[in-house]
Amino acid sequence: MVSTCITSGPERAIMQSCCFLECWVWKMLKFKKVSLLGWSDGGITALIAAAKHPSYIHKMVIWGANAYVTEEDEMIYQGIRDVSKWSEKIRKPLETLYGYDYFAKTCEKWVDGIKQFKHLPDGICRHLLPLVQCPTLIVHGEKDPMIPRFHADFIHEHVRGSRLHLMPEGKHNLHLRFAKEFNELAEDFLQ
Repeated sequence: MVSTCITSGPERAIMQSCCFLECWVWKMLKFKKVSLLGWSDGGITALIAAAKHPSYIHKMVIWGANAYVTEEDEMIYQGIRDVSKWSEKIRKPLETLYGYDYFAKTCEKWVDGIKQFKHLPDGICRHLLPLVQCPTLIVHGEKDPMIPRFHADFIHEHVRGSRLHLMPEGKHNLHLRFAKEFNELAEDFLQ
């Protein structure tokens, strides 16, 4: 089960709603246990789901996720606010999929929404990390320009028994660039 939520506006409420909806779907489909894979905001959503619904989660793999927002993060996010400044290689497929106006507005709203967590003592889901009970693999790309390494370290330190795997050449989309290595790593962990 892959979890990804595109969020804008009040981020925490939207991510928690995604978790609620996922769990409702699992119950309706009569799943007893699921394993989660979550990238970026999907990784945050997976962490929230694992903390709030531990009896449903067998194992979890997350990458490119953070539990709180810092000044450094806000500066990074401001740097991606204007999608016209993105490289064409990254921007063009998203423009084709969503249309330029929707894509640009959604990115701006995401930046506005995510930075509100900088001022909250619990951040995005910092307070929930100790509640995660499932075996958890945290994968981090050492060259990720979006999520600094300290976020992966923090999640690793606060999710009991978690495992941290670093990919020296990995960036934020490490699952695409290093698909074979990432898929083998995830499959081995999830078995």
